[in-house]
Amino acid sequence: MKKILTFLLMFSMTFLLISCDFLDSLTSSTTEAITGVPTTINEDTESSIETTIEVTTIVDTTTEEVTTTEVTTIPVTTVPETTTEATTQPTTETTSETTTQNTNEPIIPTGYNLVQDETYWDGIPTIGTPKVLVFVVDFPDSQIQNDAEVLSDMEIAFNGSDTEIDYESLNSYYLKSSYGQLDLTADIFGVYTADYNASYYEQQYETEYSDSDLVYEIVEAYSTQIDYSNYDYDNDGMIDGIYIIYNKSYDFDSEIWWAYQTIYMYNGDEFNGVEPLFFTWCSLDFFYDNPSEEIDARTVIHETGHMLGLDDYYDYYEGDIYNNSGGLDGIDMMDSTMGDHNPFSKILLGWVTPYVVEQSMTVDIAPFIEAGNVILLIDEWNDTIFDEYILISFYTPTGLNEADRYYLFSNPGVVMFHVDARLGNTTSEYYPSIYTYNNTDTEFMLIKYIEKSIQTSTSVNNADLFLIGDSFGDVIYSDYTWHDGSYVAIIITIEYIDDEKATINIDFN
Repeated sequence: MKKILTFLLMFSMTFLLISCDFLDSLTSSTTEAITGVPTTINEDTESSIETTIEVTTIVDTTTEEVTTTEVTTIPVTTVPETTTEATTQPTTETTSETTTQNTNEPIIPTGYNLVQDETYWDGIPTIGTPKVLVFVVDFPDSQIQNDAEVLSDMEIAFNGSDTEIDYESLNSYYLKSSYGQLDLTADIFGVYTADYNASYYEQQYETEYSDSDLVYEIVEAYSTQIDYSNYDYDNDGMIDGIYIIYNKSYDFDSEIWWAYQTIYMYNGDEFNGVEPLFFTWCSLDFFYDNPSEEIDARTVIHETGHMLGLDDYYDYYEGDIYNNSGGLDGIDMMDSTMGDHNPFSKILLGWVTPYVVEQSMTVDIAPFIEAGNVILLIDEWNDTIFDEYILISFYTPTGLNEADRYYLFSNPGVVMFHVDARLGNTTSEYYPSIYTYNNTDTEFMLIKYIEKSIQTSTSVNNADLFLIGDSFGDVIYSDYTWHDGSYVAIIITIEYIDDEKATINIDFN
């Protein structure tokens, strides 16, 4: 058993130790949402469904005359068809030139940094065909009795097609969410029986890094069977991703028996010239505890978001002075393990390029789930996505949203997000991050969706979708402010919505 800690991680790495551990103070309904899709619809969701019946979702006429200056409509663009041959990371060299064809078209930015450019080490590459390692592990006092069946289930959970699993596998989810740009596969190994009882690793975790100890134990045990250099797709000297799937029931009161993503804590342990780095730690129970899904890969899909560089968007602890609950109200894979990744996450990962708007114009956007169209609204574009801005997308309850549509929005409509992604290495008791703000215990949130109904709610409601005729900054949120207290002097009007596009008029006052 490896016992010597060969280096201490500096605070700049702390943000990567992202845990999905829920504190005891969280309600049981929140816990249920993270561990699987709830089997019942709560009162707020029932209200949402009633709204669905009453709201007209497809309209082909406008409801009011546009009174802004002359504008040019930007054609809807689509993401290229799915491909599995991408082999390189996104361009990340900063350029100083950002051009536009004329003064009435959005900026199509290039060369800006992505999230992995701002982190100390990369995890799983966000584009291409990387492979990760999955080890199924049991313990002398907690052994798996049906090895072949469990390994077959893990093959489906990680690599299966969307027809082999009730929701999505890790591979099928990210192939769709990335618009074909990330074809992530896993090699499954096991069942490996650990050297010690589960209780030993639990006791050692109190004072040492027993999860990292077990990673070393496993990687060493397979060192004659596996060429680990095959799992360093971006050639940075680190294994891109390791998943430890352990046969021990998760425990809300235990720090080790939960699902989380963290970093291997021992430096210099090379195997075929590469070192372990990021790993996900997850109970087998998470794959089987959802009554509505025979095999449930949602937890590892969520943890893989961390392996790619994304933060959690839920409130870790509601007892802090800011009580930042309700940022996304569960409508995201990095919140309650539901639906697609939101536009902010996909911009960070380099899967979509936003239409940057800093002056008056009209823009058409196709459904985000299909085309990745998103407007980034800002007073002045500074060649960085690590800034404060509003994102506007056309939501539809289709694709990766369809299975969860009654827990997300069940109608189509325009969704707006307020993002403040300025970098700042926040000193947070509960959630260290590279950003100035997070969704747990900072004065402002990293990301929140803007509720049209102007209410403090922690449940999703179709009434919060912006529809034809709605004007943000005019009738709705006439005094909306940026985080420095200055007014967002912009009127955003939804002019038109049909199956194929939403037309957004933007008027800088």
